[in-house]
Amino acid sequence: MYLDFWTIVLDFNNNIFKVLDQKLLPFREVYIELKNKQDVYKVIKDMNVRGAPLIGVVALLGIYIEAINNSISSYESLLELMNYLQNARPTAVNIFNYFSNLKQILSSIRLSDYKQIIKDFLVKIILDEKDKNDKIAKNGYNLIRDIFRNKKSLKILTHCNTGSLATIGLGTALGIIKYLKNYYEIFVWVDETRPYLQGSRLTALELEKEGINFKIIPDSAAAFVMYNNEVDFVIVGADRVALNGDTANKIGTLNLAVLSYNFNIPFIVALPESSIDYSLNNLQNFKVELRDSLELLSFNYNNTFVNITKGSYPTFNPAFDITPAKYIDYIITDKNIYKIKGKAIISA
Repeated sequence: MYLDFWTIVLDFNNNIFKVLDQKLLPFREVYIELKNKQDVYKVIKDMNVRGAPLIGVVALLGIYIEAINNSISSYESLLELMNYLQNARPTAVNIFNYFSNLKQILSSIRLSDYKQIIKDFLVKIILDEKDKNDKIAKNGYNLIRDIFRNKKSLKILTHCNTGSLATIGLGTALGIIKYLKNYYEIFVWVDETRPYLQGSRLTALELEKEGINFKIIPDSAAAFVMYNNEVDFVIVGADRVALNGDTANKIGTLNLAVLSYNFNIPFIVALPESSIDYSLNNLQNFKVELRDSLELLSFNYNNTFVNITKGSYPTFNPAFDITPAKYIDYIITDKNIYKIKGKAIISA
């Protein structure tokens, strides 16, 4: 079996597995081969791959690689491996959900059958995620059609990257934008998304490939384009959503949500249903990932960090923020369109 996506290449026949190094985009497309759990941990931790759905798939691939390397000697060692990989990017709930399901399956399976079972589960997740992206896009179109019944053109603001580079398939929030281009004249404001610049490097690249008009803006310009009535709606992805609609997403999402609330602009979150954390009623006490100060005090050019200020300066560099449900109008998944605004509760 051979599966080839832009973000990940899986050659099961020869046991060769590669992921696209997204840190080199948009200038070069280079693939990193994954041979063991350390390789998998590193590409997740160092953000060579990112996006909750894709992180989950790559983490599952790490389990399979260790299985074919004969490095899983017992169910207990499997659990240790899962815990190791989960800690690479703990905010992305997909890893935890995938691993939870896989643990249940393998708990009653003979060790000798692990390889095939893990492979089958991995392939199923990949194909399911691709299908979910298509369903999210269609649900997003249905919602936007209902909100903007008489419009033929749309001006959209988005943050970070939520397209094919973050998923397996069309994407989540950006997947909806791609789908909308079939029915509307689309223009997209792309937040640069400091400090990793996923917007200006990755989302801009995807929009360019799709032939969708866009302009990159500094994150700090979002309020100004909203003030000038240049935004019809804001749409973002999410790494984790609690039952009440509280959302953990790329740092800067809360800024946009509060601004949208102030300017009465619809604020929409798009994600697969698998990114909902059914164990949490809200995210009030959720601990977000803090990143290295190097990412804030320098920029990465071809995997070389160049200082933009003194490396000794103290920093606070959260990778994510928490957007309370009261600032969110709608959450779109592959299964539902939830009207939130702090009133509706997502029920298990």
